[in-house]
Amino acid sequence: MLTLAPTATLELHLVPAGRRLDFTISPAQFAYVYRRGRGQHWECVARNACSPYLDRMPISPDATYEYVVQYRDASGLVTSKTPIVRVAPAMLPAIPSWVSLR
Repeated sequence: MLTLAPTATLELHLVPAGRRLDFTISPAQFAYVYRRGRGQHWECVARNACSPYLDRMPISPDATYEYVVQYRDASGLVTSKTPIVRVAPAMLPAIPSWVSLR
């Protein structure tokens, strides 16, 4: 995976059908959605994706997955990407706080 600085936004929402990713697509750009589990390599799960993208792959409640969207031009050159977003395990808060550790 290329190491470009993130230049676009990516929002992750947990919905009953799976994980919904919201991102913007500029004209003449194609969005490629990538997913990886803990300790795994990035896997392209959607090419020329539309937003919102819904990932319906079943995951266990204790699994952690990360997503990123890369944008390509018509020649296939990666032009930008989003920051990485993470699906935290269902039983833990996404960001631990002292209040939740009582």
